[in-house]
Amino acid sequence: MATRIRTAVIPAGGLGTRLLPLTRAVPKELLPVWKRPVLDYALEEAAAAGIERVVIITAPGKEALQTYFAGRPLIFDGASKGLAVDFVEQQEARGLGDAVRCGAPASEPIAVLLPDELLVGPNCLMQLLERRQREGGSAIAVQRVPRADVNRYGIVDVEGEADRVRSVIEKPHPAIAPSDLAVIGRYVLDEEVLERLQSACPTLNGEIQLTDSIAATCRSAGVSAVRYKGRRFDCGNFAGLLEANIAVSQLDEATAAAAAPPAASPVAAEASAA
Repeated sequence: MATRIRTAVIPAGGLGTRLLPLTRAVPKELLPVWKRPVLDYALEEAAAAGIERVVIITAPGKEALQTYFAGRPLIFDGASKGLAVDFVEQQEARGLGDAVRCGAPASEPIAVLLPDELLVGPNCLMQLLERRQREGGSAIAVQRVPRADVNRYGIVDVEGEADRVRSVIEKPHPAIAPSDLAVIGRYVLDEEVLERLQSACPTLNGEIQLTDSIAATCRSAGVSAVRYKGRRFDCGNFAGLLEANIAVSQLDEATAAAAAPPAASPVAAEASAA
């Protein structure tokens, strides 16, 4: 049986340049989606999936993240207990792989959630954890994207009904991309991926790519792709943030309406008054 995953790493050191000028004053992870900061949704997903501890990777100048959590218990609906939260500061922006290895505990598999990718629907992290329990190795969430957009994502090549990953290519040209299945911001990583990450060197754009270490374990420990059926919103840009606010507000209002007691009809009200 696979080792239970208790820790999740949430990289939150990005500067949010696509959301300027808002992010000059507020970290992008604290920008609101409906009535809560976008970061809250990733934390709630982790708690509901059974994660016990979250390590948030920050950067110099993002002290507001720690201020937001000061003295605030993190207990969400659907979680049996609260989350313990620790912070690690990434001194220099060297890519997602470097951010993950800054917060990854030694010799322990972890989950990774990118907070600006808001997922509406089934609990994606829970699906990854369940796949890992069945298949072992690592598990990554994927969704189809337009072929013209594959150069913005890590793209997977999969085989078999279980969607075992043969390779992962970071931001390939559409002409050479092995598929249109893009890695979205949810990962469950086994110890071999993390060991490789510790000694990884910069590649694309001079950054340490998480996908490089994942790809290196496809033939040994194994990696499964989980096709997420819910909706994904990129809250790292204005259009995605607006779309997420609309979708979450509509869902919240629909949920509240469904839970409200039915209103009495005028005829019933008159009869009751008589």
